[in-house]
Amino acid sequence: MPTAKTAIIKTDKGDIKLELYPEAAPKTVANFVSLADKGFYNDLTFHRVVSGFMIQGGDPKGDGTGGPGYTFADEINPWSLGLSEETIKSYQAQGYQYDKSLTSHKMEVGALAMANSGANTNGSQFFIVTEQAQPHLDGKHTVFGQAIEGLDVVRKIQQGDIMNKIIITN
Repeated sequence: MPTAKTAIIKTDKGDIKLELYPEAAPKTVANFVSLADKGFYNDLTFHRVVSGFMIQGGDPKGDGTGGPGYTFADEINPWSLGLSEETIKSYQAQGYQYDKSLTSHKMEVGALAMANSGANTNGSQFFIVTEQAQPHLDGKHTVFGQAIEGLDVVRKIQQGDIMNKIIITN
C-alpha cells in the first residue's frame, strides 16, 4: 500500500506534519503541493491567529489579502458532511457549488483547510483548527488535510511567526 502524501511545515517552534487528502480535494492538494514545491510559502508568516480556533498562513502580503494571483473552486461535498438540505440551499444561495463525487472531511481539531473570502475564492491561504471542532465552517471551506504530528506546535504558533518552509513527502 503506498504511503500517504504528507506536508511538513517547518517553524522555529517545531514541525507540523500534515496528512494530505488528495481523494477528498484533488485540485486543492495539487495547488498546495505545487506552491510548496516552488517555495511560495517559504518565510511567510502566520498572519492570523485566533486563540482556541485556528492559525492561518499562506499570504505573501501578510495581511489576509494576498494570494498566488489566481483563485480556484471549492472542493466540498456537504452531503458527506451531514449538512441539512436547508443549510446546503442557504450556502448555494451564497454561491457555493458542490461536488457529490467527493468525500469531504469535517472541520475537526487539526483540520487543514483553505481560507477564503467566500465561494470559490481559494488561492494560497490555509488554516489549521487548533482547539475544538468548527462545524459552522463545514460546507464553506475545503478541508484537504489533517495534522498528524505537531498539534502542540500548532497551539504554540503566534501571529507573526514564520513558516520557514513546507516540505512535501510521499
